[in-house]
Amino acid sequence: MAYHISSQNIQKQPAFTLIELVFVIIILGIVASIGSSIIANVYQNYLLQRATHRASLKTELAAQQIANLLSYRIPGTTIARNPADLTDNVYVTDPTNATDITHTVLEWIGADNDGFSAAILPPWNGFCDVKASSSTAIITPGSNLALADTIYKNLSNNQVRLNGAPQYPAIFFADKNYVKDPTLSPPDIPYMALGDGTYSACLGMTAGETKSCVSTVGYTAAAPEKLTFQKGATTANKLIVEHYKLAWTAYAIRQVPRSDGLYDLKLYYNYQPWEGESLNSGWPATNAIIVTGVSVFKFAESGNTFRFKLCTQENIGEDYNVTICKEKAVIL
Repeated sequence: MAYHISSQNIQKQPAFTLIELVFVIIILGIVASIGSSIIANVYQNYLLQRATHRASLKTELAAQQIANLLSYRIPGTTIARNPADLTDNVYVTDPTNATDITHTVLEWIGADNDGFSAAILPPWNGFCDVKASSSTAIITPGSNLALADTIYKNLSNNQVRLNGAPQYPAIFFADKNYVKDPTLSPPDIPYMALGDGTYSACLGMTAGETKSCVSTVGYTAAAPEKLTFQKGATTANKLIVEHYKLAWTAYAIRQVPRSDGLYDLKLYYNYQPWEGESLNSGWPATNAIIVTGVSVFKFAESGNTFRFKLCTQENIGEDYNVTICKEKAVIL
């Protein structure tokens, strides 16, 4: 059976006119542009917040790490070096010297906090029996120098030992050993008072002057609580007091230039200025990057307070950057 549809049964359907289509297209374009603008703004805010978070986090972590290291510095050993000439150095003592852009390498000797806090009873307790000590050795009751020797061996890759080492740790007595002699130039450089009434430069001069100030110590298994002076022309005249600190390394923070105009901060350690080692012959092999993308690293010291400012950058596209700065003060 065949069916036929006549033209009378077909109904006409209404349609958009050309003007209506144009209006619809315009409205859709407006909505699309608003939506894309919103999406672009959301994405830009996300990039900004992410860069801000990254810069803030890495700046805070780096600043805290530097502050922790500086909190164990030996007073009178904080200096700034010229990276182009490492023999050119100044003591970091002038908090108003903000125009110095030459001495950008920060260096100091740090007390051995790793060894001191390695056990419930410190391997070296920081106190000596002055009456029982002499110009050749000090007695430090309650110390476990064998454990301290093992710690130095592991930290320094067998370079520093208390017992039969190629190099020995250094001993520093209380701050009152360090004085300022106005007859010397510059007068604000700390010097160690010797028993014969003379002075000896402590750090930042030549290797010979450094050695003449700092004494190295060792021990033997037969006398586990005795630190014996190893060498140094001033040993016999050294002023011994009750409180002392041991140090197995110096530290340096160097700004390494990058191609984008920023810097990476590198920490150098495991070298011993009191053994004649320095940065003069090149940077030591033991180093690690503290933080990348640094735009500002400034520091100053006055008395027992050390201040520094650290700024890092994060790029968010093209020439747009986010900069976060942190300032910290470290008080001994």
